[in-house]
Amino acid sequence: MGAASRDHEPPAAPATFAVLLGPVAFYMGIIVPAASMGRHVLLGAAFGVVCVLSGWRALSIAGHRRIAVRVWSWIGIVIGALGLVMLVWQLLVIATGGAFPPPFWSPYAHR
Repeated sequence: MGAASRDHEPPAAPATFAVLLGPVAFYMGIIVPAASMGRHVLLGAAFGVVCVLSGWRALSIAGHRRIAVRVWSWIGIVIGALGLVMLVWQLLVIATGGAFPPPFWSPYAHR
């Protein structure tokens, strides 16, 4: 009666989700759209946050036994976190009116 319930979710599911969402978040962090900036930022942030959280979930489920799941989780976390960092950098450039240095990866980011 006092037994702890085990997590029955396969750890590969959130790891795969993180790896699939990582490139979307990365892409959203690279581009600087001319229109619908608010939607772009919200979608990019949502994809990046869900990617990072899915990777952490997979790491917590996998433990130390499943090395492949841990590797894929870290790949997803790193790509998603890079997308978030690039998105925040763009927001800083836009919010400061160009006082913050524009991103080096986008020659069209000069606004």
